[in-house]
Amino acid sequence: MEGNLNRRSFVKGAALSAAGLIAGGALAACSPAAGTSESKSDSAQTTGANNAEQRWSFEIAPDPIGDDLVTETVETDVVVVGGGMSGLVAAASCAENGLKVTLISASKAPVSRGGSNNGVYSKVMEEMGIPRMDPTWFYRKEYLANGGNFKPALWYKFYNNSEEAINWIIDIAAKAGIKTTIESGPEYKEGDPMFTPPAAHAFYVDDSELKGSIGNGEGHIAAEMGRYVTKDLGVDVRWNVKGEQLVRGGVANGKEGRVDAIIASDADGAYTKYVGTKAVIMATGDFSHDKDMMERYCPQAVELCDFTTDINYDQGIWMGGLMPGDGHKMELWVGGAWQKEPNNIMLGRPNLPGDQPYTSHTGLMVDNMGQRFMNEDALGGLACATIMHLSEKTAYCIWGANRAEAGGPWGAINYPHGEYFTTEEVIERWDTDADGFGIVKADTREEVISKLGLPAATIDTVERYNKMCEAGVDTDFYKTADKLISIGADDGPFYGASFSPGFLTSLGGLRTDSDLRVLDENDQPIEGLFNAGCMIGNFYSGTYTFAMEGMNYGATCITLPYVLGKDLGSGKLN
Repeated sequence: MEGNLNRRSFVKGAALSAAGLIAGGALAACSPAAGTSESKSDSAQTTGANNAEQRWSFEIAPDPIGDDLVTETVETDVVVVGGGMSGLVAAASCAENGLKVTLISASKAPVSRGGSNNGVYSKVMEEMGIPRMDPTWFYRKEYLANGGNFKPALWYKFYNNSEEAINWIIDIAAKAGIKTTIESGPEYKEGDPMFTPPAAHAFYVDDSELKGSIGNGEGHIAAEMGRYVTKDLGVDVRWNVKGEQLVRGGVANGKEGRVDAIIASDADGAYTKYVGTKAVIMATGDFSHDKDMMERYCPQAVELCDFTTDINYDQGIWMGGLMPGDGHKMELWVGGAWQKEPNNIMLGRPNLPGDQPYTSHTGLMVDNMGQRFMNEDALGGLACATIMHLSEKTAYCIWGANRAEAGGPWGAINYPHGEYFTTEEVIERWDTDADGFGIVKADTREEVISKLGLPAATIDTVERYNKMCEAGVDTDFYKTADKLISIGADDGPFYGASFSPGFLTSLGGLRTDSDLRVLDENDQPIEGLFNAGCMIGNFYSGTYTFAMEGMNYGATCITLPYVLGKDLGSGKLN
């Protein structure tokens, strides 16, 4: 299910708010969690001596839940905690490989956010004539983009198993009448540092969804996976059940021995101990709705988050933070260690109708003083990270109607690979502000500048930009000549828009090895405890680039949990 916003309406709503614009939740957190954040000041008042040793509220373990409070014990081979895609995939793979599985989730039903699922190759890509991505140079490029701050073994494990995993879920979808296609991507050429290989698989049922809606289709496959694990595979699925504390060495919040259970509460507050004799797999989503955790691990995005709203375990795509990091906290309380590299943040993309999917607006952008500040030809997440450094964290676009003809082909967000807007369609979307981006229109450039609230001297920036367009050389930021499209006095009518980056999710957390085992401070695996989805640490660093659209779903929510189920079933990780 998609929660209360679909991908298209999410983009429109975000464009009208200070949160900014985003490509959608295609790469968002995979699973639900639960709980609320306790402030540092509150924790200082309530924890006494503990606070002197532990600065952050989330590091302070609550009193252990004693066995005398547990009203039921359920024993199984594997306990999966979280009913998003990563948890559902892990449960399905474990069950298919002969394991008895119980899945608990704080949500009321399967949860999905977005719709892009990266698979480096698949039967669908082969049918569409799309070539297989070459990891040799592309992964090296992304290694640079991430500053080397991730675990390459996880990425190559994704690459080597992705085709099998994505074909597996394509087949599950097909049996339920759910179709799969590949989403459109930006027109960067192979070899360009911003190159985005087309590999984002999108699910749909009705062919009408192919025109602007396929990025919303994760709800189709999430619902089917919920049915599949329950009805076909016999997984014991318990909704509206919230994980509270992991049991290590036989003790809730214990620090030694094996993790073999989790204590969870139901809607009535009754405690049940779920024992996983072979594994406990944590798939509880991100930590972006906990202020302390964000201040500690993603301080650059704190002001983009809304910590005032209640947790909605069934939330679909949403701007401003999702889940409170309950799974991360439970793992910390039993001795898990936080990843060493900076946590990744997923920022929205400053993309207007007619721009390539997942890129920035590639025309002229200025700051609130009317000054150009970057090479605009960049992937959206990276452009947003740059815009975050502006004084008001707001960028302003100015362009003329001539851009519709000169700037094509115009890739269409949420459309299938190979689909484009026509020149006429692009102009119509600008004129009607079809996607709710707050576009202004005027007969002169000066009027647009005024409507945007920019200083009149912004016209000097426009004229300097025009001179570089005429010369075909950007001597300020060296944007390629094909993106240098003039905004001359005769190029109207003219358009403008402003936007600020939005924040969707945090990625990563506890240290995770290539077998998805959670590690302690000595980088040793905590026996029995595994991560799935955006709980997986060491997979990203810094800013989500959108260079592999749908990688969070495709890699951490499908491929790696799928392999984990096979490995647990074979006894490899026992």
